[in-house]
Amino acid sequence: LRPFFTIEAGRIFDADEGSLLRAACAIECVHTYSLVHDDLPCFDDAAMRRGVPSVHHKFGQPLAVLTGDALIVLAFETLAHDVELTPQKLASLLMIVCRATGMPHGIAAGQAWELEETIPLRQYQRAKTGALFVAATTAGAVAADANPAEWTALGELIGEAYQIADDIRDAVSTMEEIGKPVFQRLHRALAL
Repeated sequence: LRPFFTIEAGRIFDADEGSLLRAACAIECVHTYSLVHDDLPCFDDAAMRRGVPSVHHKFGQPLAVLTGDALIVLAFETLAHDVELTPQKLASLLMIVCRATGMPHGIAAGQAWELEETIPLRQYQRAKTGALFVAATTAGAVAADANPAEWTALGELIGEAYQIADDIRDAVSTMEEIGKPVFQRLHRALAL
């Protein structure tokens, strides 16, 4: 979904397809890193992801950590290889992906909230899920020379809706239906 929103936001303004695809790929690399790390024993300890063994379950924890780290680097490398981007666009895209990945409001921050005794739900959802949807919509706008600020609210709303739907699905589905362990987040929330 995230790459889709990047591409569609840019297509509205007839952005260069190559730049849109590279931005979308960078965002998906960050998303995939987050899933690999989220499945680790120190977080969700999920043996399955999308119906197949998680990376750490199949290849071990050290390779899972390195895989996630390599995907982060690949995201930035993908953006850096875009020769069509002006220096200003490249700097803007790099900042968008940095903010969505790190602290204090990106995926790393969202993951850190899971280590706390109490979780401010809206702040957690915006970091854990919303940050990358914001990155998706704003990156598409930047690639098209549009104002990214006008796309922030859309990304936030999509991210919040997605996280709520994912939490509901986690609570009412079976592992066979969604391809990963269920009740993970619910059990953590009840334990708090």
